[in-house]
Amino acid sequence: MRVPAPAPDNTVIHLTATSKVNAVSDAPPPPPPTPSGGSLPPPPPPGTHQFAPPGYAGYTPSPMSSVTLKRVGAVGRAAQILVAIASLAGVAAYLAGMAVADDAERYLDGELSTSDFQTSILPYSLVGLVQAAATLAAVVLVMIWMYRLAANHRTLHRDGRWGPGWAIGGWFLPPFLYIIPYVMFRELWKASDPTVPVGGEWRSRPVSPVVTAWFVVYGPVLLVIQIFTASATLNFSNSERTLAEQIVDDQAITGVAALVGLVAGALFIAMARALNDRHRRLIGET
Repeated sequence: MRVPAPAPDNTVIHLTATSKVNAVSDAPPPPPPTPSGGSLPPPPPPGTHQFAPPGYAGYTPSPMSSVTLKRVGAVGRAAQILVAIASLAGVAAYLAGMAVADDAERYLDGELSTSDFQTSILPYSLVGLVQAAATLAAVVLVMIWMYRLAANHRTLHRDGRWGPGWAIGGWFLPPFLYIIPYVMFRELWKASDPTVPVGGEWRSRPVSPVVTAWFVVYGPVLLVIQIFTASATLNFSNSERTLAEQIVDDQAITGVAALVGLVAGALFIAMARALNDRHRRLIGET
């Protein structure tokens, strides 16, 4: 009896090869190689199908993110504080003068010695020094603050008639009148309007009445009074008798100067605070 011959070897080889191919194709791809540091690479950026969580606010570029602008918040607040100190020191000087008026009269009548009179007016003199120092520092900081405002406007192409240099020179020309600072404050107020878009018309924007109110109160009359009273207090080259005469005779005008200076200081602080906040919103200063 013949035994059937086995199937050819190529059939077995064919099946084995096919099985091997299928086994290789069905296996998952190997994982990516791990970096030498041992950490996996960062995940890919999220797809467009993802949504922001509730309450998320995207970043909106501000003018400060694209150009170089000068910060004004800190210097503006410091100027306001110094103006407040100078205004309050004027009131304190008036009260201190009233307190030593009797001693000044006694000194003029020969009832008080020079050394005793000098001792009694020491608080009055110290208050005058504080007022003069605070006024000088306030003037310097106000100039720096105005310069930064005008420089930022120039950077933002909101140039006006009064450039940054007038923030300093305007306080001296014309002398003692402060006309240029007044018109410059009006221009700074308009150019700092944060509601005007880039390239928009800002020159026709309204100006707060507080700017004009400050200029009316802080006029040449008050300046002359302040210079006169300060020179009387700080001029130690004069004799004690001259100082005593000024303390006695100038009580009325000193009181008026202190009151007007307090009102002018309050108006300036209100104007500077509003202008500072307005400009900070314009340049995106936080």
